[in-house]
Amino acid sequence: MKQELISALVKMLRKNKKGQVSIEIMYSVGVLLIIFLLLTVMTFNKKIDVERTRDIIDKKNDCNQISSAINRVLALGDGYNATFRTPHTFDVYTTELIIVGDVETSNTEVEVVCTFEGELSEDYLLGTGKWKAINEKGVLRLEENI
Repeated sequence: MKQELISALVKMLRKNKKGQVSIEIMYSVGVLLIIFLLLTVMTFNKKIDVERTRDIIDKKNDCNQISSAINRVLALGDGYNATFRTPHTFDVYTTELIIVGDVETSNTEVEVVCTFEGELSEDYLLGTGKWKAINEKGVLRLEENI
């Protein structure tokens, strides 16, 4: 009888140890999943920051290209023109400001602002594509270059 009781206790202890190991494995897997989730969120946030920085740099390059074309046309005098292409929408104002990007289409879009020196015939709210800057008697005019 004693022998049977001892063997029954040994079997129970073995079963409990198996259950204990299962719980420990489940706990370890849960902790690893939480760590993986945190790393995924951090990586995703960094990716968004990199994409936003790339967008700002692209728009700043476009803004500088437009500003350079306008300044070149105005500096070279009457009758001179220059063409430029941009994948972004842009606005050119008589206050000598150029704004690249359109916040009205998306609240997450970033605008980039740069300047030019000279007289503009009117404010221009332009889209993407190929454009021509024309100097007509010292006054700048922009038109789509087809």
